[in-house]
Amino acid sequence: MPLGKTVSRSNVPQNVALRWNVEKAAIEFGMTPIMLSRALAQNSTVPGKDGCYTTAQICEALFGVMHQEKLATQKEIRKRYTLENQITEASVLNREALAASFAELADALQQAVINSGLPREARENFLHNLSSWPLRLQTIARNQSKLRDNDARLEEE
Repeated sequence: MPLGKTVSRSNVPQNVALRWNVEKAAIEFGMTPIMLSRALAQNSTVPGKDGCYTTAQICEALFGVMHQEKLATQKEIRKRYTLENQITEASVLNREALAASFAELADALQQAVINSGLPREARENFLHNLSSWPLRLQTIARNQSKLRDNDARLEEE
């Protein structure tokens, strides 16, 4: 016996992939052939020319594509951690608190400008610009949003 080779005790061929007919696969996976046939049909799995299925096809039909589900779950967890980190680092601001603070500042500035000796046209221009801060805040929030409807809107522009 050559060095480095181990002898495997198995009743399965060693150099070819396994292929299953529905009856034998049903026994192996502990179900009836009808249940397995339904799972294969629901997954739109097509047998090979020999009428048999690969182990991967059967596993996908029975258990779904678990690795894709795990990746999607990990992506959602990563998004949650990223958001939590942004909040912890104060990279994300509370919009309501910011709007309330800006409203207070705008009121104070409005009173200061009204009581100042600025010419009427300059006061009106300043107050007009000052009154647009809620729209600017809304525009910034919309542009920074990473929600899907916002992505679709950005693609249209």
